[in-house]
Amino acid sequence: MDMSQYRDLFVSESKGHIQVFNELIVRLEDNAADTAAIDELFRHAHSLKGMAATMQYQAVADLAHRMEDLLSRVRSGEFGFTPGLADILLEGSDVLAAMVSTIEAGDDRLPDAAELVNRLAAFDAAAGPTPPQPPVGADTEPVGGDRDPAGAAPEHQFRHTDSFKSVRVKTETLDRLVNITGELITTRYRLADRAQHGEGAQLEEPLKRLSMLLRELRDEVFQARMLPFSFVADRFPRLVRDLSRKQGKEILFQVEGKEIELDRGILEEVSEPLVHILRNAVDHGMEMPGERIAAGKPGPGTIRIAVSRDKDCVNIVVSDDGRGMDPGRLADKAVEKGVLSREQASVLTRHEALMLICAPGFSTAETVSDISGRGVGMDAVRTAIHSLGGGLVIESETGRGSRFLLRLPLSVSIIHALLVECGPLTLAFPVNVVDRTVELGDGEIFGERDQSVFVLDDRQVPLKSLNRLLGQPTTAPDPGELVPTVVVDTGGVVTGLTVDRLLGQREIFVKPLGIPLCRIKGVTGGAITGDGRIVYVMDASALL
Repeated sequence: MDMSQYRDLFVSESKGHIQVFNELIVRLEDNAADTAAIDELFRHAHSLKGMAATMQYQAVADLAHRMEDLLSRVRSGEFGFTPGLADILLEGSDVLAAMVSTIEAGDDRLPDAAELVNRLAAFDAAAGPTPPQPPVGADTEPVGGDRDPAGAAPEHQFRHTDSFKSVRVKTETLDRLVNITGELITTRYRLADRAQHGEGAQLEEPLKRLSMLLRELRDEVFQARMLPFSFVADRFPRLVRDLSRKQGKEILFQVEGKEIELDRGILEEVSEPLVHILRNAVDHGMEMPGERIAAGKPGPGTIRIAVSRDKDCVNIVVSDDGRGMDPGRLADKAVEKGVLSREQASVLTRHEALMLICAPGFSTAETVSDISGRGVGMDAVRTAIHSLGGGLVIESETGRGSRFLLRLPLSVSIIHALLVECGPLTLAFPVNVVDRTVELGDGEIFGERDQSVFVLDDRQVPLKSLNRLLGQPTTAPDPGELVPTVVVDTGGVVTGLTVDRLLGQREIFVKPLGIPLCRIKGVTGGAITGDGRIVYVMDASALL
């Protein structure tokens, strides 16, 4: 029987088993007496063994079988769940993941696991059962755990069999649906434009009906693409666990809001930035246990990811209670590396000094390790977040820890945007970066240190000409004429951008730009208006 047609299903199901397997092992390291988790681990190993045997992937089946045997011995009470057992099971999980990836690539040459299979078969827990280890710390659960308001660790949410209410849909199909929806939205605005400028009064009712149906279609398509944050977060406990053990640090890791949903495309792009931030938190942010105790802190440090929904955006906050960052030291390091002059460093605000860690090539690490210190991580984080139309805010206090806020849109395909005119160009700013729009009179604009500024909410805000930034012709306003201005917030930095005309908000379908337009700084994509004009979608942070 030809089983190749079932390979994709096997790969998908296997990845699910391995992901939950890793999560449960990390949880068991902190609560070895969790018999429900041990039983679930056994079932995942058993299921993976059976699937692999059916598909005739004997190497996978043999490895899963040996892991199942070990877990069976734990279930029977022969020995307890020890750190040594966790290590060898995680090693087996990694090899299984490598095997599944090889199968997914269509390669029949699976990694050799004979030596590991033998070690699993010969595993000796002669030291006897390991007593259950209580969670480290009084009010926090270690790696991978969450707590309810009452303080008790919740039970693991075990995977249930898919119901008939859900089906598997190829991502290519979802992408095509998004494209069709976007084209329909563009066509809707074209029809509205024609009706507005012609004898189209009879089109008013059909247009309203079309608009309503389009909104429903858009919402349904978006919902089909939405995935919970746990889709990427479930691998983070294992990452933090491995890094902290490698460095001899004790770290409690928490994730809040794993059920919050984001667009699949957003999740795919934000995964690596979060990995960079977590690696830096473990390597740079967290002190050794002895250092923490000497500073009056508990020995285990805490790293927390909190996800929340805010209207059309999602906020992801990564915080730690480590050593924090000193803005003065960051400024001195920037001068030492030639990133800034001494004069520039002397006028930096606290926020600007903290954002220096995102400068290309900037690092405070004295040595380069395999974890961090190359000066590329946070630069890549900022670039990725801005390319999604999001923002990054960094807060830190020396000795108390750091906080990274990633503010992201729910989708990057169809967005609400503010349209403006700048010379012959029509430009769009995603509304999530627009603080407000204002019209400034002559007496409201004044100079400060060779920089135009205006007062907004009792503070001075820098004012720049969008025409000049883009190399477009500028015209001086007539006496008494108000200057249209877009106030943008890029990572906590507020700036006013003067434009020729404000066109209002609109829903637009964003498409990627081809070469050479994709190389223009500050431009992230393009769209088409109802009257056929091309709109360039701006990245305000990169532009400024």
